[in-house]
Amino acid sequence: MSENAKQNTLKGLFWNTIDRFGFQLVATIVGIITARALSPDDFGVMTALAIFTTIATTFVDSGLATSLVRSPEVDERDYSSMFVFNLVVSISLYGILFFTAPYIERFNGIEGLTIYARVLFLQLIIHSMGIVQYVKLLKKFAFKETARINVLAVVFSGSSVIVLAMTGFGVWAILLQSLLYSSFRTIMLWIWGDWRLDLSFSRKVLRRHLQFSLSFMAGSMLRKVFSDSYYAFIVKHFPLRQAGFYFQANKWGETSNLMISSIIQGTTLSTLAPIQNDYPRFLNACRKSMKTLGFILFPVSLLAVAVARPAFVFFLTDTWENSIPYFQLLCFGGIFISLTDLNVNFLNIKGKSTYTLWLELIKIILAVGLLIATYKQGILAIIYGQIAVRLIFFVVSAILSGKIYGYSFMLQMKDLSGTFLSSLLAFVGAFFFAYYFVDLPELLLLALQTILFAGIYLLCSQLSKNEIWIELLQMLKSKLAKQ
Repeated sequence: MSENAKQNTLKGLFWNTIDRFGFQLVATIVGIITARALSPDDFGVMTALAIFTTIATTFVDSGLATSLVRSPEVDERDYSSMFVFNLVVSISLYGILFFTAPYIERFNGIEGLTIYARVLFLQLIIHSMGIVQYVKLLKKFAFKETARINVLAVVFSGSSVIVLAMTGFGVWAILLQSLLYSSFRTIMLWIWGDWRLDLSFSRKVLRRHLQFSLSFMAGSMLRKVFSDSYYAFIVKHFPLRQAGFYFQANKWGETSNLMISSIIQGTTLSTLAPIQNDYPRFLNACRKSMKTLGFILFPVSLLAVAVARPAFVFFLTDTWENSIPYFQLLCFGGIFISLTDLNVNFLNIKGKSTYTLWLELIKIILAVGLLIATYKQGILAIIYGQIAVRLIFFVVSAILSGKIYGYSFMLQMKDLSGTFLSSLLAFVGAFFFAYYFVDLPELLLLALQTILFAGIYLLCSQLSKNEIWIELLQMLKSKLAKQ
């Protein structure tokens, strides 16, 4: 990787980390406060509308943003055509949802859902008006600006929602959260972005980008809709309490994995796109990205598995103790989701969105088959099926990566094996420490396990001369020397 590309990648990783963790921290605080102030019925309204918002937002994004980011050469006609297309699509979708809102209310049997839906779906139009500015910032590697915009937007919207929730606005506090976030974010994108309104439109330009984006959009929609449908299936076939244990485990089991994965993917989409046709540099950059993901992902995931029991009991109380084995398995299985997603990201950068669409279709068919085959054996059997699907598709995505640009499955195993073994040794140490000192207070046990895990992992990284660890040390020494 060239020095310039390395600097852009490091800058992107730093600011995307600030972005994602800042967003998650504020969202968690807002979620805790609103959960205490509002009733479960208020949250049920959002659940009823979630799938419509998911589908509509996917249509508005339509993969054009990803197509523009990955395209080596774009001009103002590309941006203006995208803006016009997204605006037309969002207005059309809002019109459809506006007139079908009464039928959504009738189907769900929730009084007032029509007006809730019509207000909530306004976010589609507002969101579409800021996509071009966001893409231009990514194309310029302006990660600091995007982080600032995203974090400020969630702070402003979250503060407003807390005020609304505490002053008795009930369900409106939740409904307005995403609308306010989209509004604040779009306003700041217009202020700090460098694109000005241009309504010129080219069908030729649009067709060129749609060749990539339609497959990308279809794959994204299948993934999101299937996720919502999957949860509905479990609620339908298991007692509500048992399903609740699963959902709580899944919520926390995948959060850290997906956050780490999104940081790496959000950075590589911008920094690798300019070198996608330089095969040696692209392969080298993909290897470095995979090593970086593994260096962070493996220890975080295995540490979460090791400290699951004291963490759940201390933070969530022993009410959720039955979620622990589900959480541990889902957290481990989440590793394969993140590794697969990064491979898919590499394939999308190479313009192979059709491949990733077929991957998604086959994955859903296999997942549905395993779900039907395992659900009668209980939730643990379902989770084992999930892990099997995730492992299989990591292998398949790695094989595709090898065929298309040379990053084979065996090469990925070589790049990841050292970090995984270091993480596994640290896990064994932390796990057996908890086994022998189980009577310690939960918070003390959690802290001691974390310290022990970190010590073993970093010691192994130093002894094995882990590439990412050595680079981090060199960066730190350089920073200290400058001071």
